[in-house]
Amino acid sequence: MKNIRDELTIGMAGIVSYTICLVNNFHTDDWLVLFNYSNGFSWLEFLSMENLGRFRPLTNILLYFRYLAFGENAVWYYALNIALHIAICILLYRFLLKMGVPRATSLFAGLIFAVYFQHYEAVLWLYGTIRIFAAAFWILSLWALRSYILDGRPRSLAIYAAVSTLGLFVVEDFVVAPLGFAVFTLIFAERNYLWKRLMPVAMVGAAGLTVYFALRATLIVRPQIVEDYYYFGPHVITRLGAYFEWMALPPPDHSYFQKLSSHLSPVIYNIWDSLSFACMLGLMAYSIFLIFRAPRLVSFFAFFIFLTLLPALPLNYKVTSRNIYLPSIGLSVILANLLGRIVERFKARQSLKRLFYVGSGALAVLSAISIWVTSLEYRKNQMLVASMISDIRSSGVDLINCKFVLLDHMPGRAIIGPTMIYRFGYINDVVASNDPVYGPIDIGKALREIRLTGEPFEVFDYRDGHLVRVTDEYILRDARQSGREISK
Repeated sequence: MKNIRDELTIGMAGIVSYTICLVNNFHTDDWLVLFNYSNGFSWLEFLSMENLGRFRPLTNILLYFRYLAFGENAVWYYALNIALHIAICILLYRFLLKMGVPRATSLFAGLIFAVYFQHYEAVLWLYGTIRIFAAAFWILSLWALRSYILDGRPRSLAIYAAVSTLGLFVVEDFVVAPLGFAVFTLIFAERNYLWKRLMPVAMVGAAGLTVYFALRATLIVRPQIVEDYYYFGPHVITRLGAYFEWMALPPPDHSYFQKLSSHLSPVIYNIWDSLSFACMLGLMAYSIFLIFRAPRLVSFFAFFIFLTLLPALPLNYKVTSRNIYLPSIGLSVILANLLGRIVERFKARQSLKRLFYVGSGALAVLSAISIWVTSLEYRKNQMLVASMISDIRSSGVDLINCKFVLLDHMPGRAIIGPTMIYRFGYINDVVASNDPVYGPIDIGKALREIRLTGEPFEVFDYRDGHLVRVTDEYILRDARQSGREISK
């Protein structure tokens, strides 16, 4: 047992942090994936799943096998996610040991990655598994690449080529990986063999990307679909700052924290906001400094943070923590290196060393508590969604004949559109007052615009803890409002 003590420690940290996820049901986009699978696995699901801008065939086939194994039993999905996350933490720990990183620093990295709060979306969302898969392919590719750099054998190159090329078909974020592997080779290959190692690595990367983009362009015949999601503009810079802010200390105005921050005094709110901005600047500056001044491995992983953030920056959308899963591998390494140096400095001063361990442990506990609170909040929303779905079913409304369903006064982050697709087969438009992208939406105004189209619709209002059909009431209210405007 002593031989795997560190691995057990990392595993227990992951279990304690994320075991609360087992109480959760399926959530938002998960229902879309389940709906696709429930109708039989098709070519479209194999290529892109529920979003036409994606190309993830390897992930989607793996997730289909998961669906065949687990069906609608959510607890097994979460148990698998937790197990995979812990496996990545241990894999990172062992890779760092293989690279010659001291045991204590490697252990710190595995533990930080295990309890890091910002991972909750990758673990808590069933489709978030894609980032966990991508992390596995990143680390395994680096491990195989290290072997090739050391021995130069064709077999080692073939293993690296197979693993790194397969990673491209896991998630779009992996398209930057060939650049990362080239930089890794430049940093770690011996000068005498640099070009001899670099050229095959570059050729493998170029060949893999050629195959990937050729298949993507051939199989996904949807012009302009990617450009609808990803494009360059000023938001690329603001997204970079926002993601570093979220990695360092999430800001109070993010949707996940608005419920808490809305009850804070203006002074506390402004302090939190200022600290978040300061931590963002500090983390960004420290990461840039490490790229140029740190030991080779730390330098690479500081660069890794920026590299793995690149695919998310052209997406002009809110910061989503699932996009931080890969960059936080680099963050865990540079923080572990910092902690290792602090411990070494306190080596002769036991009181300071104990104080440091207590402080680090307190931060880890705080992160785990945050994960539990977030998970329970998700659970609360899931139960609320289930209740509202029951209310719609009890109303007796035939949704299939409706072009639009309008939902007013929707509470918090309770999003029921995807669940309606799975439970009722309703694939038309749902206009909710709490839309996570375009909200808050004025349902009265939306009703007026929809009435002008002449399309059939239904309106539900959340009142007294239930979703109530109020179509006639809202039509009458809109008619009166229109009459008053005409009279003016």
